Amino acid sequence: MIKIIVVGKLNQKYLNQGIIYYQKQLPVKLEWIEVSDEASIQGIEIEGERILGKIKDSDVVIACAIQGKMIDSESLAQMIDEKTTYHQGDLVFIIGGSYGLSNKVIERSNHQISFSRMTFPHQLMRLILIEQIYRGYMILKHHPYHK
Repeated sequence: MIKIIVVGKLNQKYLNQGIIYYQKQLPVKLEWIEVSDEASIQGIEIEGERILGKIKDSDVVIACAIQGKMIDSESLAQMIDEKTTYHQGDLVFIIGGSYGLSNKVIERSNHQISFSRMTFPHQLMRLILIEQIYRGYMILKHHPYHK
């Protein structure tokens, strides 16, 4: 199973429609877990504790972080394949709030990846991430979607 832990609520209808579209296409079960946001830089530690409370010791955690390693879609596909095939726990992606992720969350993560050095709204990042997960599965199936 793949889980995506996100900070805050999704309140943009067009983003939700895109997310639903890709989620229906995925060949695996995907669960969204929302934790409430604190809306201040001081609240990042509280958000972090909420996130960590949703992660099991056996989970493989990938933090989406601007300071993470930039990878391409093929590398993400390989990572998904390896983690879902050879590890016992769930594959968990984390998208922080507008102030990012706490150091404790970064330290707990097994990998930190960046989609760009640019900053994206965290709500939009949900759609970008699920599309890339879908693209990863299409790459693994040698489907022409990813071209």
